[in-house]
Amino acid sequence: MARFLESLGHEVEERTAPVDGRQLAQSYIWMYFGEVGAQLQSLRSILGRKPRPRDVEPATWLLGAMGQFVSVADFVARLRAWDEAAAQMETFHETYDVYLTPTTAMPPARIGELSLRWSEEKIARWSHRWGIARLLARAGLVDKLVETSLMRTPFTQLANLTGQPAMSLPLYRSSTGVPLGVQVVAARGREDLLLQLAALLEQTSLWLDVKQNPLVREERRPPSQDV
Repeated sequence: MARFLESLGHEVEERTAPVDGRQLAQSYIWMYFGEVGAQLQSLRSILGRKPRPRDVEPATWLLGAMGQFVSVADFVARLRAWDEAAAQMETFHETYDVYLTPTTAMPPARIGELSLRWSEEKIARWSHRWGIARLLARAGLVDKLVETSLMRTPFTQLANLTGQPAMSLPLYRSSTGVPLGVQVVAARGREDLLLQLAALLEQTSLWLDVKQNPLVREERRPPSQDV
């Protein structure tokens, strides 16, 4: 995609986003704990009773349990990290109009691939008791969640947390026909640049090839294994 844009006359340079991606992901995870914990509290008014582990999925229950010990100070500190990253990206876009990345870092997960194992489900459902959630955090669970998050979606996460406009262009396919997106990120308030670039690409052979070529699979999988 970078080479294609260069062939159209755009100036393209390879650069890394000027943010600490790991810190940003950690701030997201901790705030997510708090958000899910708040959602479980609001579920009480819907159910007319205190929520139980069986009322939600095991992973949701675990996240909510983790949120029970996120302090207000922690929540505000994590939110500040988003603001700092947003300011860093604003400075970045003083030099570069758009930031080009893959939409995801790997192909889509298969159905069930990211599900908790049986033993993990058991731990999740009991995470509200005996301080298990706190112990899991100390044992590195948060770090594991951060790694999992960064592994698949580091690029869209950046745009989401910094509040920048971004678009995913369906311009490529894998060898098995699975769509592969290209993400383009602009400075806040510059949606016009994204729309202009998308309109330009819609007139090129790159866009037309994707529209005309049917999705082809090299191998046939059972329906339950399809992406």
